[in-house]
Amino acid sequence: MNLEQLKIISAGAGSGKTYRLTEEMVALLKAGQVRPSGIIATTFTRKAAAELQERVRVKLLSEGLTRQAEELTNALIGTVHGLGVKLLRRFAFEAGVSPQVDILPDGDQQQMFNQALAATLALERIEQMDDLSDRLGLTKKNGFFDWRQEVRSLVDVARANDFSLADLHRSRQKSWETFTAFLPPATTTTEAAANTHLETALSDTIYALESGEDQTKVTATAADKLKSLRRELKLRGRLYWHQWASIGKLGVGAKSREVVEPLQTYAWTHQSLPAFREDIQTFIDAIFELAIAALQEYDEYKKRRGLIDYTDMEVLVSRLLDQAPVREVLRDELDLLMVDEFQDTNPIQLEIFLKLAQLAQHAVWVGDPKQSIYGFRGAEPRLMDAIITAAGGIRKENIQVRSWRSRADLVDMVNALFCRAFPHLPPEQVALEPVRLPGGNGHLPAEPLAMEDAIIHWHFDAEGERKQPPAQPWMEECLARSLREWLESQVLVQPKGSKGFRPAIAGDVAILCRSNHVCQTVAEALHRAGLKAAIARAGLLATAEARLVLACLRYILHAEDSLSVAEIKVLASRQPLHDLVADRLAYLEEHADTPYYQRPGWAGGDTYIQCLDKLRPELAEASSAETLHQVLEELDLRRCMVQWGNSEQRLSNIDELRKLALEYEANCNNTHTAASLGGFLLWLSTLAAAEKDFQGAGEDPEAVNVLTYHRSKGLEWPVVICHNLEQPLRADLWGLELVPEQATVDLNHVLKGRWLRYWVNPYADQQGSTPLLEQMAASPQQEEKKQQALAEEARLLYVGLTRARDYLILPTRQSKSTKWLDRVYNQGQETIPTLDANTHETPWDWQDRYLNKTTRSFLYPRQFPVATTTHAPIPFLPKAAGETVHEPFVMPATELAREVATDVQAAASLTYCHLPADPGMELAALTVLQTQYLRAAHYLAEAADKTQLAQAMSTRWNCPDTFDPQLLVTQAAAWEAWLGQQFPGGQQHHAWPVYLPRAGQQFAHTIDLVVQTPTHTAFVQQNPFVGDDTKRRTLETGHQLLAAGLAWQAAGQGTVASYWVHFVGRGEVVALRLGK
Repeated sequence: MNLEQLKIISAGAGSGKTYRLTEEMVALLKAGQVRPSGIIATTFTRKAAAELQERVRVKLLSEGLTRQAEELTNALIGTVHGLGVKLLRRFAFEAGVSPQVDILPDGDQQQMFNQALAATLALERIEQMDDLSDRLGLTKKNGFFDWRQEVRSLVDVARANDFSLADLHRSRQKSWETFTAFLPPATTTTEAAANTHLETALSDTIYALESGEDQTKVTATAADKLKSLRRELKLRGRLYWHQWASIGKLGVGAKSREVVEPLQTYAWTHQSLPAFREDIQTFIDAIFELAIAALQEYDEYKKRRGLIDYTDMEVLVSRLLDQAPVREVLRDELDLLMVDEFQDTNPIQLEIFLKLAQLAQHAVWVGDPKQSIYGFRGAEPRLMDAIITAAGGIRKENIQVRSWRSRADLVDMVNALFCRAFPHLPPEQVALEPVRLPGGNGHLPAEPLAMEDAIIHWHFDAEGERKQPPAQPWMEECLARSLREWLESQVLVQPKGSKGFRPAIAGDVAILCRSNHVCQTVAEALHRAGLKAAIARAGLLATAEARLVLACLRYILHAEDSLSVAEIKVLASRQPLHDLVADRLAYLEEHADTPYYQRPGWAGGDTYIQCLDKLRPELAEASSAETLHQVLEELDLRRCMVQWGNSEQRLSNIDELRKLALEYEANCNNTHTAASLGGFLLWLSTLAAAEKDFQGAGEDPEAVNVLTYHRSKGLEWPVVICHNLEQPLRADLWGLELVPEQATVDLNHVLKGRWLRYWVNPYADQQGSTPLLEQMAASPQQEEKKQQALAEEARLLYVGLTRARDYLILPTRQSKSTKWLDRVYNQGQETIPTLDANTHETPWDWQDRYLNKTTRSFLYPRQFPVATTTHAPIPFLPKAAGETVHEPFVMPATELAREVATDVQAAASLTYCHLPADPGMELAALTVLQTQYLRAAHYLAEAADKTQLAQAMSTRWNCPDTFDPQLLVTQAAAWEAWLGQQFPGGQQHHAWPVYLPRAGQQFAHTIDLVVQTPTHTAFVQQNPFVGDDTKRRTLETGHQLLAAGLAWQAAGQGTVASYWVHFVGRGEVVALRLGK
């Protein structure tokens, strides 16, 4: 593969990666080498994509390139998945998908896969897998082992690497063949015969131990254990394989070792039993067979529903780029391919980028192999190294050399540590030059003398004479209390983008942990120390605020849900539990003889229940998100919840619940299913069961950030505490592993030449010191796995240490070394300590200068008291006064008309002019023309002028040629004649406005025509109606006229003598008859 046009930029942590991306793109746009519409740029997150696009646009505008800045919206800048969707929709015909293709979200993907897997499982297969899980010790730890998750993991890896069914069958065969290399030759001994022999040996050994002279405690404990195993053997008819291993490692006193030796020797012969080998092979084969069956069923399931998931999308795009017509189109259109964080892409995404790079005029990939920490998602540093090699390496000018993030000592520490940890990388690709110097530079001020050393070592000792420190969470408790004390000392930090310094607050601190479980433990310790923690953790639906909201939603759905009523009364109305129980019993006793469906609602007098009863009919057609929002607002639940304390977290949880409602509706749209309130509640229950109902992070300036090392990537804080530095190396061979079949990578076929290995541990926690593990430990597979694990944890530690801007805190405790840090610095050796609690010196030197640290030792008790936590009040607007009845600002004409006359009738219509219909003109348009002409013609005296006006208006109205303008003149003359006859000597006033204010209300109306004689005032209102039901129309218009007459009289104009409705289009006038 030719990658000569590929420019690879190495951007270490904090070296200005986004700035470099911006400069590269702007330079190419400015030079006219690329078009905005010819850019494809992918980032790891949507936030990063939006930031890149905005920075490029601002830079272009500052350079005066306004046209390119405006056209930048035509560029494809987004995540890999966003790019894939756009390409599929554009080339839908070539890809064989719908142009409106929808991508399954991860949550629905999991649910659909579970359904597909369930469809392939027979009862016999389930029983077999459960039995094998027991025999192989997989259920020993928790009493349950989810082998379905193993199947799902295998399917995910297979699909992410585009494995065919033939590849999976080959992988199944090779997995067992390679595993047998660690087993001794099989014997012909049956399991029944082996169990019989074992039972005899157990009995003999137990008798010898009990009758011997060895009275030590360890021997007595061993005898009791053997008795328990013999009892299990008799009851079950067999022992699990980890129990065989435990017999082989049985510990006894020195006097009894010869007694148990025959039993132990025989116990280790289980590895040669055909039953042992059969269990392992059957389990491995079953995992692959189930994965293949589930994969086929899942594909059929999606095809029947016209759905694809993200992995399908990636595979389809990769295959789409192999089609010649598509390649020709993209070759003409694609000017620049820019890939951000390329080290985090999985193999199939990498293959897509390689294919696009062959089509682009320019290709720029930016990343850092040292930060490739997503191996569990499929990222393979081996592939990245192959691409860098194929591109001719990374040129010096393409290496970001400055660190803009961290203080000088932190940069030098990382340089010293990781130039040793990454020996395969040239030093110039690892080391950075600090921009933030202690004495300042031309852009940044000098650090104040009050600032501590950037590297801080906290060491914790426990009171008492015991050498071993207390178990978890003692370390976390020490960390939390030390942090609180340290923050109270007003240590100075320099906020990002600021040239000044200020005291650090809790929100400036991030504590990094290796697992979510430890994060939770740290968060709880912070809470007990009086500090708040910002952490996203599961258990949203178990919180009091979520329970209250869900109780309201369930009551909206089912008014008979008494449990929801009880939760509302306890949580919202704050009714004591004993009063609630008494109230419920009294209700049941009162209505004991009434059928259930005829009973009145319980707690009908409760304010919250009454409000929900009122909302139920209003929300019958509302969506789940609308219902949730309405319940929160109408019941003012937020105000109720903040009274319980920890208000920021509770409000954050409510926001998460609202997000879930919107996510549920979006998922229903994607899967073409109906969304409902009941479905939303069931969907939430599914999330809770899978522990995916994450609470709000509770992010707050006064909350310490607690997250895993993996989640910290791409973020930074003034203060970072690296926890779990004692972490042991995890390099076992169990589970899934992608195995390359050749040493070099074929970049023309990235996904070829590999198979998927799956090995199962048959010994549970008894695997140590077994012949099987000893054989594995001496294997090349174990050495390769160890090197991979060391490299992985070195990259992860690099990410953690480079998150700090001002201070990096490394905590340790007595009798425990920082094994993780030691391995990284000492090329895998754990025996050489890196941190010494008795000195301020460090072993790290950079450019002939040894780095110092601030070392502080703390002596803490083994038990900690709980500190009080203060919460700032949440500002709320005054509580709503509730519904208030307000009179309408505009008074209804019907009410005013009743003051003039209670009985209004229409007299017989009077025709003053018969108008022939014109078939070429709509009646409504003709009526408007007639009305306007009658008003205008009144002010013309000469007949010629009236005729000219009729002709001009007919032209402006686009009247057809068949229309005779003289009809307008004739009608106007007839109308004036009728008015003169009806009101002799009357004076006409057109468009007379009237206004009547009354007690904060008003009535306003414009009377079309007021005719006044010395003794008579008449109101005439024109009506465009041209139908036959003039009587009803007359009464409707009459109310307006009567109300106008009342306003006329209130203004001192006198009394209106008559009211008329003029139907212009019909040439008719109807009078109103008034009666009291």
